[in-house]
Amino acid sequence: MKRAKKFPKASILGVAAVSTLFTACDLIHDLIPADPNPGDPHVQISSSSHFVPASSSAILPTSSFNQPSAFQTWRGPDGYQRIETGHSTDTETAGYWYSFADDVDGGMSRVVWPVPEGDEYDSGSLQPIVDYCKGLCGTASLNKGTMTYNPFAGVAFNLAGEDSRGNIVAADVSDMDGVCISYASEAIMSIEMIFDDATNSRIGYANPAVTIPKSLAGTTKTFSWSNFKQPSWYKGDYKISGTEGAKRLVALRFKLQASMGDYRFNITEIGKNGACTGVPANLDIIGPVDPIVIDPPDTIPPGPAPENNFETWFGYQGYAQINTGYDNGSLTSGYWFSYGDDVDGGQSRIVWPVPQGNEYSDDALDPIIEHCNGLCGTAVLDKGVLTYNPYVGVGFNLAGETKNGEADIVDASSIGGICISYTSTAAPTLEMGLGEALDAAIGYAQPAVALPKSTVGVTKFIPWSNFKQPSWYKGDLQLTGEQAAKHLANIKFKIQAHPGEYDFNIQAVGPFNGGTCAPNANVLP
Repeated sequence: MKRAKKFPKASILGVAAVSTLFTACDLIHDLIPADPNPGDPHVQISSSSHFVPASSSAILPTSSFNQPSAFQTWRGPDGYQRIETGHSTDTETAGYWYSFADDVDGGMSRVVWPVPEGDEYDSGSLQPIVDYCKGLCGTASLNKGTMTYNPFAGVAFNLAGEDSRGNIVAADVSDMDGVCISYASEAIMSIEMIFDDATNSRIGYANPAVTIPKSLAGTTKTFSWSNFKQPSWYKGDYKISGTEGAKRLVALRFKLQASMGDYRFNITEIGKNGACTGVPANLDIIGPVDPIVIDPPDTIPPGPAPENNFETWFGYQGYAQINTGYDNGSLTSGYWFSYGDDVDGGQSRIVWPVPQGNEYSDDALDPIIEHCNGLCGTAVLDKGVLTYNPYVGVGFNLAGETKNGEADIVDASSIGGICISYTSTAAPTLEMGLGEALDAAIGYAQPAVALPKSTVGVTKFIPWSNFKQPSWYKGDLQLTGEQAAKHLANIKFKIQAHPGEYDFNIQAVGPFNGGTCAPNANVLP
């Protein structure tokens, strides 16, 4: 059996073109029920793959690259991350699995892998997942963010891949007669037919699809192309049947869309109609997700608040110190600092747009704040020898330092929480630092809140009650955000993601009670 050579990362990025283009079809309420019961899912730490979509002009006519070779049944236990579709272009880029989610629609969903992705050739390779799962397994961690409909995430593969210029190509796969799948899933899934941009737009993203039931023990389903139907809500003039769609197919998507929560899945076999043999699918190998992802905090400022002396910091004013109102007399509170994963074996760093330092300290961030009208930089994430996603961050102490140089503790209940205005090309988190002793006592499971990425500037008002310890923490010392606020050392803005470069700019920080955060213009470095 022919097996594919490895192709460059740029090609992997290209094959995900379809993963972010088809959003209107996610309103298919007749295909996916709005509120399935997720049971009691248990899934493991990692994060979803995100790919850069290709332009809509990168789809060529189906007839240009059709090849007669047959689709070869993919079975996870064989250990290959690529499916031999029988329709690949000469670039050999068809059939590689990738993930997609609802982030372009305002959602905060992701596919969470049970083990870290990446190999010696490509940091985004899913080969470790296939090796571990004996299939493609993970967790659809669904969070609707600002969307008004159920969130979604899933996996997909392209049928023809790219041409020599990097354009995504469609294929006539009528010879498959349909598709079969062996899988297990804690939520109902849909299999969607994805076409080129022009076709998807013309049908209002009402792509033909079939649904497959949730199955905790694993099952096998087979469908002919005629089983794929457009959703009943579609009333457009241009109809396309599954049989017709098979003649111009770009990708097949396996989508989990449900109410917010974590849903495990494992796909162990994909073949043409009738070719699947029922490869067992196991969900028990997938552990719990970390960190917990919650709804984005309300952006509406709170009403009248208790008095506090925390003054909202605006980057455009050029001050390097935040007046927290909690200084312990050392005059060291409120100064921005940076940190990274080097103590854990990572090699991540922040690249500043201008050199640090002033006449008092080589580490001073005054020049950066003056340059950026905020605190901006590029998080260059490199996992080094880490087995989890790398990270960097910035933060400030509420009370300042003790005589021993450690962050002092303060009761910050009166400010009620935090407001922040920022941009970030990766989804950041805000973490509550509780001092070295308490941080260690809770296994560094500090209460935190997940924020959405934003390239245009966003403001969030976040009460202490929104800060939660991560779901993986099972220790005896459980802390709510309100309890943690009574023993607060610092607030940290953390970026943890796949290796790569991510821009950020923090433009304003203030108290939840009485803060006046608002974004500025020119927000990225």
